[in-house]
Amino acid sequence: MIRDLRRSDAAGLFDLMRLGFPDEERLAGTTPEALERIVRRVLRWDTRLVLGFLRLFGQTIFRYLVVDVDGRMVATTLLTFPERAGFVSNVMVHPEFRRRGYAQALLERARQLAANQRRRYMALEVNQTNAPAIALYERIGYRRLGPGAVTVNREASTPISGGTSPAVRPFVPKDARALVEIARSTVPPEVLEVLPPQESSFRGSGFIDRALESHTQAWVVDRGHGAEAHVAATLSGAATSAHISGPVIGTSVPEDAVAALVRAAIEWTERTHPPRILGRVAGWNERGRAALSGAGFRDVVANWTLFRPVA
Repeated sequence: MIRDLRRSDAAGLFDLMRLGFPDEERLAGTTPEALERIVRRVLRWDTRLVLGFLRLFGQTIFRYLVVDVDGRMVATTLLTFPERAGFVSNVMVHPEFRRRGYAQALLERARQLAANQRRRYMALEVNQTNAPAIALYERIGYRRLGPGAVTVNREASTPISGGTSPAVRPFVPKDARALVEIARSTVPPEVLEVLPPQESSFRGSGFIDRALESHTQAWVVDRGHGAEAHVAATLSGAATSAHISGPVIGTSVPEDAVAALVRAAIEWTERTHPPRILGRVAGWNERGRAALSGAGFRDVVANWTLFRPVA
């Protein structure tokens, strides 16, 4: 049976994530107690009420799908709804229940839900070394869209050099319009068709931050004529590691201003002394990746982005 995640599933979700993504969970430093607390908060009655009202008006934020076998959660996936695609992530099947078609069943259910939300495409990311998963996705119609996000890691003990820049200031919501145009100008056309950058990804969501016990801060480069580059950093109550976004950088922004922008994010995260800072940067974002590399980040996981039409 495929159903939605329940509060009673919270205790077992960490074990499934640890088995499904051991390297990623080790890097993130997710703790079972915090994850259980957050799942229970996200699925409590008042949050479900808000999500239910949004769903009535066609604004579903996410669906966390579960395969239930005799009352046991044996497989899951998270489905979110960007502008044009249903985006699938966290496809996990317990090792004892693999090769029974559960992953494919979840993907089909996700496709149906995306069709209900009038999305044109399905999209997902998969580790480039995960040959069995890639084979499954390609067998059911997914094709490579391009290099997906690269997860990068910076150990907190790594020294950081350089100073501040008067061009770096905190992000304000009105910056999002200029930043989304910069982001769209750097995205390959085929990716732009399926996963176009959205203003909401820059503005963030206070609702999500509260639900996930996270705090996000963002900065831009502004040399007097509006935002030209952006980076955000997040501290979460569910994980020991901090997170930084892939820098979005306009073509004319000088390297010293970009370096100061990334330093601002690093220094903000280090106030809580995390053991590491993780980042995710799109494979085609060469300048953003170079900016993180220059600040001491190193590649640890590389993904492919795959897609298929919903119909």
